[in-house]
Formats: sequence, structure tokens, C-alpha cells
Amino acid sequence: MLLILVMQMNKDIKERARHKAFAKISFLQLENKTYKRDIKAGGYGRLSVDLLKRCLSSNENELLTWQYIAKLIEIDE
Repeated sequence: MLLILVMQMNKDIKERARHKAFAKISFLQLENKTYKRDIKAGGYGRLSVDLLKRCLSSNENELLTWQYIAKLIEIDE
């Protein structure tokens, strides 16, 4: 009984982790599209193109990290 409960908890935790990782990936992808659009437009209000490029670069690295985390979650069966 206890083993079944622990297995279900692990399954639930993995599912929540999977959802969290893919939500973060989706958000970062959306943010990157916005940064690219704003860079192409020549800046966004008070944010310079240089700052937007640095934000995009940082987000791209963050995206790679979350994609790796999501991959690890998916292969951990």
C-alpha cells in the first residue's frame, strides 16, 4: 500500500515538473519573439536595442537550460 502511494506521488511530481518545464519553455519562446520584434523595430521605448539583445541572449541560454531539464524529465521513467 505504501509503495503504491509513493509511486503515485512520484508520478504526480514528475507530471507537475513536466508541466512547469514546458510552461517555462513556452513563456521564454514568447519572450524571445517579442525581443526579436522589438530589436527589429529599433528598440522599445526606454529599452535600447543593445539591452534588448542582451536580454534575448540571456533568454536563449535560459531556454536551452529549460529544454535540457524537460528532456531529463521526459527520459526519467
